[in-house]
Formats: sequence, C-alpha cells, structure tokens
Amino acid sequence: MTAGPPTPVTGPAARPSVRGLRHLLKVRGLRRLVYVRLLSSFGDGAFQGALAVLVLFSPERKSDPAEIAAGFVVLLLPYSVVGPFAGALLDRWSRRRVIVWANLIRCLLVGLVAVQIAAGLPNIILFVTALLIMGVGRFVGSGLSASMPHTVAQDSLVGANALATTSGAIATAAGGGYAIALRGLLGDSNGRVAIVTATVLLFYLAAALIATRFRLMELGPDETDEPAQTMRAVLQGFASGLHHVIARPTVGLAVLVVMAVRFNFGLCTMVVLLLFQKYFTEPLWVLRPGATGIAEVLAVGALGVFSGAVVTAPVVRRLGRTRWLVVLLTVVAVLVLIFGSRFTIWSTLVTTFAVGFAYQSSKVCMDSVVQADSDDAYVGRVFALYDTANNLAYVSAFCLGVLIVPPAGNGLGAVALVAVMFMITGWGYGAGMRRLSRRPAPADLVARAATDGPVELTDRGAPTPGDRAGG
Repeated sequence: MTAGPPTPVTGPAARPSVRGLRHLLKVRGLRRLVYVRLLSSFGDGAFQGALAVLVLFSPERKSDPAEIAAGFVVLLLPYSVVGPFAGALLDRWSRRRVIVWANLIRCLLVGLVAVQIAAGLPNIILFVTALLIMGVGRFVGSGLSASMPHTVAQDSLVGANALATTSGAIATAAGGGYAIALRGLLGDSNGRVAIVTATVLLFYLAAALIATRFRLMELGPDETDEPAQTMRAVLQGFASGLHHVIARPTVGLAVLVVMAVRFNFGLCTMVVLLLFQKYFTEPLWVLRPGATGIAEVLAVGALGVFSGAVVTAPVVRRLGRTRWLVVLLTVVAVLVLIFGSRFTIWSTLVTTFAVGFAYQSSKVCMDSVVQADSDDAYVGRVFALYDTANNLAYVSAFCLGVLIVPPAGNGLGAVALVAVMFMITGWGYGAGMRRLSRRPAPADLVARAATDGPVELTDRGAPTPGDRAGG
C-alpha cells in the first residue's frame, strides 16, 4: 500500500482519512477492531478445526461427497438462520455491547462443548451446541463489519477492509492449523480432544476484553429507524435489510458478486477435499496427499488471501474498482480452466492460490461498496443479510457438488462451471456498473460523493457513486 500521513482530525466523531498499512494501524479504533477480529477469527478457525477435523471430517472417515456436503450444511446453517435477526439487533443495540456479549456467550458454550466431548456424549448433542456457537458468531462478524465505517473515513474503507478482513481470514486458517497441530501433539482420545476445544474460549475471551475498550456507542449505530418493540424490530430485520439492498443497486450488485465468488470457493473446497482424500495417493517432493496435503492447501489458500488483500487497495486506486474486478475475475477464470483441469497436486495448489486471491480481493472491494453506500441505520441488517447470502451460496455449492463432483473429486464439469462463473461474474459486474452509471444516483449518495472525495469515472464517463476510486 502507498503510505501517506493521516489528515487532521477534529471533533470526537471525526474519522480519519489514511493510506498505507502503517498509517492505518495508527488509527486506534481500527487497530482495536483488527485485534478483535484476529482473536475471534482465530478462535473460529480453531473451533471449526477441532470439530471438523477431529469429529466430522476426518479424512480417514469422511470421503463421500454427500457426507461432506451434509457436514458443511450443519456447520453453516446457523449463519443463514441467525443472520437477518442479528442485523436488526446490530442496528438497534450498541454494537460494542453486542460484540462483547456474543464473545462471552461463546466462551461458555465452548466450555460446554469441551465437557460434552470429554463425557463422550452422542454427536447430536455436540452438534446442537456447536450450532449455537456458530450462530452467536454471526453477531460478532456482522458487528465488526458494520462498525468499520465508524473508525475511518469512507475513502479509506478499501484499505481498512483489506487489513481487517484479510487478517481475519488468515487468522481463521491459522486457527484451523493450530487445532490440527495440537491434535497431533495430544492425540485423538476424547479427553485430549476436549482440551483442544477448551483452549478456544481463551481467544474469544481476549476478543471480548479488547472490545470493552470502545465507548458504549463508539461503533454505532448513530441512528435507528426501528420500532420501539424489540421483537418487532427483530422480525422486521430481514425485510428492511432486503428492501435497503434493493433500493441501493450498487449494494445489491456487490452482494451478488460476492455470492457468486463464494459459490465458486465452496465448489473448489469440495473438489480439493476429495482430491486429497481419494485421488492423490503419492507425494510429490514436499507436497503430500491426505490430511497433511489439506494442511498445505490451507497454507497456500491463506497466502492467496493475503496477497489479494495486499494488492487490492493500491490497484483499485490506479485502475478503479470496476475495471480491476473485470480483469481479475477474467484472469482467474482462465487460470482455473488451465490448472484446475490437470488434477495434479501442484496444479491444484496453483488453482487454490488463484481462487483465494480472487475471493479476498473481490470481497474487500464489495465490502467497501456495502459500507459506503448503505445508511448507518441499516448497515447492520445489510451486512447480516450479506453474510447470510454468502453462506447460502457456499452451502448450495456443496449441495450441487454432490450431483456433479465424482467421489474422487476429478470432475471436469465442476472445474468448467467455476471458470464460467468467474467469467460471467466479472463481465456481469462491469456491465451492471456501466448501466447504473447512466441512472441518477440517490440524493444522499450524490451528496456523499461530493464530500468524500473524487468520484471515479466509468468507461462511459459517468460517475458511479458505489465505485469511488478511494472507497
């Protein structure tokens, strides 16, 4: 990222405009949010690693596509069910308070899961508690995303999202690796698996403690349009968030882009799991099949995510968001078709890197659109709906994979579908933004663009409110 000093800030509510990783980290509020996301995401990865690798998806026991799909549906269902309701509360209650209490509740539930594992209780009981943990986690993830615009100016959201979301993604992968490594050290007995699981609560507790350093309403919401009755507000959360997305076409288009990329990510995940479990049988230099190979894929995917975040902010400033996404997704479509269809360990790692890069870069860009073009009174509900849509796309990829991915994972149909989806998404986004540029923007977005800095011009020369070069 290109470094640049923060602009002078006046007034307690001012949000600084900064460029460059070093200067972003000097913003106290953003730095705290990043710490909370790092710890929460590491805990999420460690918990999912303990549950998935040690219980659900042990490569020695799970290799059938239907079993893998069913397991991911169980793991991700709470994200889809709880999301809209979490959004309503995030736009009603102090987001700082929601983040703190959600992490504390997860501490208690993780302790309960550890006891259940140690006692050897049936899996169905364990799954119910796990569903609660991941459901409560939606309040944390959506709350952190909705809080981001309260720490930096809108023209700094791309860089801030690159820092925060990438840190979270890498921490999640590291948490999964932590669970795998600790499992290798301690062994597979119920008591030792319970110890691995119990350590997760320490990360959630640390995240809660850091979040308490924010003032009560420092993260918003600054205003709310919700009814006085809490239950009515919760029940209306989905409808009002969806209505706001429809009313802001740049936001709706951003949600669709990330859904499509997330779908591709899910289908690739299923293919990779099956390849390393069933298709790859011989090591290739330092590359290994089986569980070790899956750990290597996690590392390469995390490197792709990190690279996507580092590159995105400076490239967007030079090319513009729309042009960058069209080029990126087109190139990745070609790479997936060339390397993904070879079905070797090294070509699978290349494909994994490319898909991870594309997912993170596109999400950083689209998160910034959602944050900048959504009203603060609605942003919690919009992000909860956003997360819900992404996880539904992820789960649907696994469900479709049951039908089109062979048991060993070496299916050309899935590879071709991913490549076509990337191509359609990139060119579709470009066409959609050009069309929106010819429509009059809502009055508040025009005013916001006038005060927040330069407005990027599309290929046709018309300003696009959701496509500002810096935001």
